[in-house]
Amino acid sequence: MVPVRELIDTWASLYANSAGALLGGGGCAVAADLWTLQASRQGNASVRTELERFHGVHRIVVANLAIVIVSGLLLMGADFDAYLVSTAFWIKMALVVALVVNGAVLVRTSIRIAAGDTRAVGRVRAVSMASLTLWFVTTLMGAVLPNVL
Repeated sequence: MVPVRELIDTWASLYANSAGALLGGGGCAVAADLWTLQASRQGNASVRTELERFHGVHRIVVANLAIVIVSGLLLMGADFDAYLVSTAFWIKMALVVALVVNGAVLVRTSIRIAAGDTRAVGRVRAVSMASLTLWFVTTLMGAVLPNVL
């Protein structure tokens, strides 16, 4: 059990000063959201074209979210008692879950648009705006978290 603890402690010390996955995934998502919002102002054809590009970016975002989740769990394991009672940590985890759910809604909505549902364009706009907000707030909570523990 000691080697696992040492591995977690090493990871925590490396990770404590890095927000790479959150910033990498968030940066890609924010760019994709902004492109999608711009396309939504130009009509259905522009949205369809943009959502085709979105699927390539989405893979990067999902991979980075998976890294955020795994690294967050490892970081929690490094000081379980402190994180267990940390309101800021649980708010950040709730925001990460909200990002995952929002991403799933965005994918479902893009599938509807690809199938020709013109009503879904308004929904993709709302989901993209929610995504932008969630990424910024989640990143902010990532900056708050080390300062409250």
